[in-house]
Amino acid sequence: MSKISGRILILFCLILLLTVNLFAEKITVWTWYDGGLGTVFRDLVQKEFVAKTGIEVEILSVPIPDMVNKLLLAYLGGDAPDIVELYTNQVVELGVRGALMDLSVFPDFDKTVDGLYPNYLKQLSYKNATFAFPCEIAWPWTYVRKDLFQEYGLDIPNTWDELKVVSTKLKARGLGTYYDHTGDASTVLASKFLALVYQRKTDIYTPDGTASNLDAPEVVDAFNLFTSLYTDHGLLVEDPIITTFANGDTPLGIMQAWYYYAFENAAPHLAGKWTVAEIPGTIDSSGTIDRSSNSNGLSWSIVESTKKPDLAWEFMKWLASPSFTENFSRGIFESSDKVRIYCATKGFLDNAPFPEDHLEVAQNALLNCRQPTAVVGGYVADRYIDFAFYKVYLEGADPKEAILQAAKDSTDEIQRKLREFARFISKFQQIK
Repeated sequence: MSKISGRILILFCLILLLTVNLFAEKITVWTWYDGGLGTVFRDLVQKEFVAKTGIEVEILSVPIPDMVNKLLLAYLGGDAPDIVELYTNQVVELGVRGALMDLSVFPDFDKTVDGLYPNYLKQLSYKNATFAFPCEIAWPWTYVRKDLFQEYGLDIPNTWDELKVVSTKLKARGLGTYYDHTGDASTVLASKFLALVYQRKTDIYTPDGTASNLDAPEVVDAFNLFTSLYTDHGLLVEDPIITTFANGDTPLGIMQAWYYYAFENAAPHLAGKWTVAEIPGTIDSSGTIDRSSNSNGLSWSIVESTKKPDLAWEFMKWLASPSFTENFSRGIFESSDKVRIYCATKGFLDNAPFPEDHLEVAQNALLNCRQPTAVVGGYVADRYIDFAFYKVYLEGADPKEAILQAAKDSTDEIQRKLREFARFISKFQQIK
């Protein structure tokens, strides 16, 4: 072969390679997964999704606190990703404004969501649209230093009334009881309050999502109990719980599920000395204990501006599959990070790397979780619950008056947002 022929062949190969790359099927995904979790995620995408579908995936790590602002800027600039990972409470606000696709338009949507626990879709849907699939989820449950409870002759509380008694007895010993629900920093108290509301078979918003329900008698009753836990029975508002649980200063904490691996990793010397139980419940009219609790977490959405919706949908279906959730959870637990995550795929815990002695508790907690009605303006309206709590806790205000004021302020906020978003909302008709 002559030098000229060789050069022509090389040039032809380069042109062919560039052409293939130019027209390759490729999507871009923004995720908060980085470090060890990011490595497991990327490896799984390559080995399971890319290898089987031929669809290339570009993965960019974006810190979750910056995600929404970066997404909006990229969306307006025409450079948004195809798929994005968001907190569940951010989804509907973005979806209603037209930034996220309605996933229910895809023909196999119903088949896909049938594999997910329906209670985790509520906060991701607005009327006839669903804007995301849940991925990681978290729920609150009770962590107890069982060695200390045995020493003090205490039983794990099954109801909030029993928690009052336990908390008072611990306080008499100079020890603490803590109730945390790590979520959006501005609405932590609202998140904690929801469990007591759900256990009364109601919600903080009306079913149609147009007003607050904080003035309902059941919700007022729940708020009275909630504030009394702190004002009368000594629950701690703040506590460095990982430290105090380990040293015994706070032997009972009601906290999210991710604390499980935090205690495993931070306090291995406590192995066998602590246990978990479901969140305290409320005795209902039938005499059974309602242990409903609230959840929050992360979700996956397709950005409305994507030019490759079909490719993005294939990736979304894979993210919602047992194959992904089970392999991802196992991969990160077996990594050096030793992290445990929980997903909304049906039967997830059956095959997840979770201790057998606590598996039933985890399964019950997962099934008993609820999410709030998705409300336009709810992200802001939730804060009025926090304001009402601090009026009672710090200023000694009457709980009923405080929560009724919160109901009015929340409804006003929702109504303002409904007027502001009216041009977007009009296309969403039938409530699911």
